[in-house]
Amino acid sequence: MATRRRAKATSVLDAPTAAERADVLTQLVANHPDLANEAEQLALELLATATIDGIADEVASALQSIPLEDLASRCGRVRGRGYVHESEAAWELLGEAAEPFLDDIRRRAKLGLVDAAAFVTTGIVAGLYRCRAPEDGTVVAYAGPDALSELADDALRAAAQRGIRLDANAAESYWQEWAALG
Repeated sequence: MATRRRAKATSVLDAPTAAERADVLTQLVANHPDLANEAEQLALELLATATIDGIADEVASALQSIPLEDLASRCGRVRGRGYVHESEAAWELLGEAAEPFLDDIRRRAKLGLVDAAAFVTTGIVAGLYRCRAPEDGTVVAYAGPDALSELADDALRAAAQRGIRLDANAAESYWQEWAALG
């Protein structure tokens, strides 16, 4: 007689999406205010931790994974806009992909996490720099040769406006050919 193995019980806490987990945390802290300080400390530690290479990888991935279908749907004759050149549409897509990272600079700076904001800024520019020689036929290539350096300059300006100072060796270490930026 074969024995049946019971499936290992999975915790219901493993099932929620990120948004649902955020709702659970919000409700947990509301129900147990004594946990608020600990939750705030954990959030602060999480936000204070940023790695340049990790951010750079995320930025490069975000830009390189923009589907050509998105570009095709935005260029040519577009209702309400007239004719949109492919490079203009590609630039818009790159800007939209980069915006959450730029928001992250602002968010961390607003919280006073200037070191983390500097790492995020350095990571953004490093990620953009990694994409500077795009494959032909990609959205990054369609945006044109100056799009990435202009986005990098936007990130550096966003940081400078918030008093964020990058490591003096950042350009030399991460974006040698763009050392004049900022």
